[in-house]
Amino acid sequence: MLKKPLAALAALLFLTLPGFGQDGHYDASLNAAAIFTKQTNGDGVTQSATNGAGGFASFRYRFNPRHSLVFTYGRTKNSQIFQTIDSFHVLTSLSEFSVAYMFNFYQGHKFEPFVLGGVGGLRFHPNSTWLFLPPLNDEPNNLELSLNTATQTELAVVYGFGADYKLPWHFALRMQYRGFLYKEPDFKIDTNAGSSLSFFTGARTNMAEPSVGLVFRF
Repeated sequence: MLKKPLAALAALLFLTLPGFGQDGHYDASLNAAAIFTKQTNGDGVTQSATNGAGGFASFRYRFNPRHSLVFTYGRTKNSQIFQTIDSFHVLTSLSEFSVAYMFNFYQGHKFEPFVLGGVGGLRFHPNSTWLFLPPLNDEPNNLELSLNTATQTELAVVYGFGADYKLPWHFALRMQYRGFLYKEPDFKIDTNAGSSLSFFTGARTNMAEPSVGLVFRF
């Protein structure tokens, strides 16, 4: 649902590129990130996620030295954990796409700190679901389940802060923290054979994403 407006914004941006002839209007970055998700509760279910690592690429257009738009796409993997009477782990591939306004409030010789805020989407694609049971004879006792889980895309509010450290030539090192506020997925599992199993919490959570990346300016 969010891909179409983001694609339209990206297309509009790239169509306007020939109109800008000055260097320094753009930069692109590749970033490595750690992923941490806040635990929440709702409707009798406790939801959390394993910590993970991921990466994302971003493209920024600078209107002037202080004001920018940044477009981002990223991927990571983790397990979404649902604790009811038992513990269910949904192995999940997670995609992020977002657009944010970035404000550079200080222009130093080496450092350029910034804050950002925007909107985006988090697409949760379930791969498999496991039921974690107490160990038997000190051996893992995990059972793979055939649940009819569905891919979900959740709207997210994006916020963050960080700084660029200028390197020689057109490069910079970008250190930043980004956060995502969104409604937790429940994967819309079927209630097969009259089962009342549900992963729904109705809660909103925060995913924290500290990262470091290499920036190329042009």
